[in-house]
Amino acid sequence: MTGWIARLGPGLMLAAAAVGVSHLVQSTRAGADFGLSFVWLVVLISILKYPAFRFAVDYASLTNHSLVYAYSQLGRIPMAWLLVGFVVDMFIATAAVSLVTAGLLISVFDLPFTGPQVAIGVAVVSALVLVNGKYARAERLVKVLVFAFSLLAFVAMLLALPRLGSDGRELFAALTPSQSLAVFVIAIAGWMPMPMTGSIFISMWAREKKAAGGDAISHASAIGDLRFGWILTIVLAVSFMVMGTAILFQTDRVIPSSAGAFATELLSVFTAIIGGWSYPVIALAAIAVMWSTVLALMDALPRVTSRLVDCLRGHADEPRTRYGVMLGVQVAGVTLILLMLLGSFNTFIDFATSAGFITAPALAYYNYRALTRAADSTGYRPSRLLVAWHWIGFAALAAFAIAFLVARFA
Repeated sequence: MTGWIARLGPGLMLAAAAVGVSHLVQSTRAGADFGLSFVWLVVLISILKYPAFRFAVDYASLTNHSLVYAYSQLGRIPMAWLLVGFVVDMFIATAAVSLVTAGLLISVFDLPFTGPQVAIGVAVVSALVLVNGKYARAERLVKVLVFAFSLLAFVAMLLALPRLGSDGRELFAALTPSQSLAVFVIAIAGWMPMPMTGSIFISMWAREKKAAGGDAISHASAIGDLRFGWILTIVLAVSFMVMGTAILFQTDRVIPSSAGAFATELLSVFTAIIGGWSYPVIALAAIAVMWSTVLALMDALPRVTSRLVDCLRGHADEPRTRYGVMLGVQVAGVTLILLMLLGSFNTFIDFATSAGFITAPALAYYNYRALTRAADSTGYRPSRLLVAWHWIGFAALAAFAIAFLVARFA
């Protein structure tokens, strides 16, 4: 058992990056506003995205390179798509996750600061923690936090099941097609279970894990690690949707417009199910998991960006260490976005999560190209079923991307 847990790493880092805004915020909001109406969407979009992440782990495990190197070999157009994806994630996504973490801190500790102010502090503190510890320290922390919070969330979901449909409330909403509904659906799918750029993250984590573990980290164990983390993210997303439905759906609630107010409502869901005595445990666990999400993003994005700069400058085979510099750039960009943040908390979160579709179809396609291009050297080709699965997912992601552009600019 101990050896199995020790081999886990990239899958849990992936889960840590996923179990944040998409789960705590968007899944809970979906349950609160629409009941169980979108459970099918959470499961379906997670299934459709899986091949792209599977190809990422396949490539890293078999070639000992990350997908950044693979994209550099595919040409400038793939690199341009990757650059766009990481501009979105390095600044907008990290700002969104930091803002949710800030909301929890404000709610729990009654801080006399605004959400953006506390979020900037979260980003700065996270950078200081990571600048020396890097991946090894982040992974050890994330393993404990994700396991602990996953257990709490799953128990809370089981306790919430008897409350479904209580007081004569329905389980599903009467949906009326509208632009606002379309925007919310796109936002849910954009980061469920996480943005497509997460496939680049896990390719780097898988590469580092194999470098640290040597032959003990086989291709099969790497895939098993991915499956464990992927299934965990889906179960947790459904769990938060069930809790939102059981406690908040069809009640006289007002949608919070600030990070702190939303966090207060989120924590009330847990305490309503488990009991007021659990507030300190739930509150600290939620803060810990959201902070682990910030750590996961701030550990991965500067690394990927550094490698991207190397590849763009023609040094794909001579990686240079710019982690600290890129981390500083990320903190500066996040700070700028948060200081310029206008509108409501929910509006910003919906925009950040919807933006995940800007590059999703392209990255899914180039992940497949990277793996098949390496087939001659690795001797591995994905099964016909996995390839067909990939193309179905690609078509669905392209449709969502077009819908996002129409909803935002029509």
